[in-house]
Amino acid sequence: MIRRPCGQAGAACAVPPCAAAISAAMASSSNEALASACMNAAGYRNSGSVPFAIRLGPANLAFSQPWGAWGYLGAAEAEQYGFRLPPGSALSALGIDTSMLGTNPASLPQAEQAAIGKCATIVQEFSQAVLKGALAGIDTLSNDIYNDVAKDPAVNHATQAWAACMAKNGYSFRRPQDVFLQEIQNIFGGQRAITPGEGVSAAANQAQIATAVTDADCTDAADLAGIYFAVLASYEQQIVNANASALATAVQQFRAAYAAELRKLPDLLKTASAQPFGGSPAGKPSSAGG
Repeated sequence: MIRRPCGQAGAACAVPPCAAAISAAMASSSNEALASACMNAAGYRNSGSVPFAIRLGPANLAFSQPWGAWGYLGAAEAEQYGFRLPPGSALSALGIDTSMLGTNPASLPQAEQAAIGKCATIVQEFSQAVLKGALAGIDTLSNDIYNDVAKDPAVNHATQAWAACMAKNGYSFRRPQDVFLQEIQNIFGGQRAITPGEGVSAAANQAQIATAVTDADCTDAADLAGIYFAVLASYEQQIVNANASALATAVQQFRAAYAAELRKLPDLLKTASAQPFGGSPAGKPSSAGG
């Protein structure tokens, strides 16, 4: 029997979203830590302002979700935030401390804006480099896991039940990840990238909340998240068991690359170009787009 994921009413935490969520969170938090260290090196200690633009794409486990295949927080968050849940709240639900978003960089002094832009470039280039190096194997395994889960009959059946529920409520989505992407792009006027702190109209916000609540309700009704996480955990464990040595080596290589990057920050700040706000953020594993 597959029990519901943590966070939903009556849920038992038999298949918590920890393995996949923490994996994605680690990649995200390392970028955040590097950005913070970069701002410190630039002379802006304890700055909460490292908000290079967020490239809009399908929701992933770096963000908490009450909806869709990763909907483990429950409908209350959908009713309060819709698809605009604060980044980091998924980690808080897992007991991991996170920092909140900083000030919109456009309102800061020019010198600090320039430092943020340079740090965004440095973080992006580091992230892209490790994805081609130390984390390349992990990214490949993550894609393998995602593809296996996407083909799993139990997941497909639950997804079809979710889609039927959405259709009854006037929505024509076939995949849960499409809802987040469409709604977020709609409320920001079709933009492909946003800066944290950017406002939206009250009408647009209410519309996306209504969609998110329906999505969360259908996720619960189909037990989509519970089934998804149970299947995901099974595939993850098989992959981890079969590749334990390679994964340990990759983690060691990543830590070494990260430590080296920290040492290079003063020199990198002298040569890095300032990334304009609204550009692409630091890279993310291709599997995160699932």
